[in-house]
Amino acid sequence: MIPRQQTAGLSGIVAGIALAVLTVLFFTSGATPETFRDPGKALPFLTQNLGRIRTIALVSMVTLGFAVPFVAGLAAALRERTPTRATAVLYFGLLGIAGHGIGTLLFWSAVPALARHAATDQVAASHAWVALNAVWGAMDGVGNFFIGLAILLAGWAVAASGIFSAALGWYGVIAGALVVLAVLAPGVGVLYMATFVLPVIWLLWAGNTLRQAAS
Repeated sequence: MIPRQQTAGLSGIVAGIALAVLTVLFFTSGATPETFRDPGKALPFLTQNLGRIRTIALVSMVTLGFAVPFVAGLAAALRERTPTRATAVLYFGLLGIAGHGIGTLLFWSAVPALARHAATDQVAASHAWVALNAVWGAMDGVGNFFIGLAILLAGWAVAASGIFSAALGWYGVIAGALVVLAVLAPGVGVLYMATFVLPVIWLLWAGNTLRQAAS
């Protein structure tokens, strides 16, 4: 089934706003990739910021939920002129959403239990955190990689078909390539930040474009 284009566009805008809120919550918490890689820093941080972590996870679920109809609607809008790329946008986008969804649910359910366990057995909690962080990192990588590919291919389809503005298309190509590069070159701070900021702009811009095109 295909969502109404106006609804899909509005979903993209809501997802973009939610992702922007998530970005602010995350980066103002003081968390860094280095914090999560070190159990000695991560466990105290998680314990002290458990409420914020759960809020971030909740906002992430809202973002991903609204991203689903947006991806489906965008793929449907591209299908007539670029059917192969539209199909790739749909399935790559859903794979990316699934990867981020698994990582989000891991944080939602496992972090509170781990924070409680750290109070009685710090060593076991540290080992558990290393495993949890590795799985979460893998799911985050899956999410960013496939969402980056979906944005890149959607931008390519837009630029090639002329269905929407060329500026939106080329932005998608560049933004998607940078998000994919962030997965292939981990540890680069600017690229890590780009995985948050660039999709926000894409969701808002493409969502508004879909909504206006349906008017």
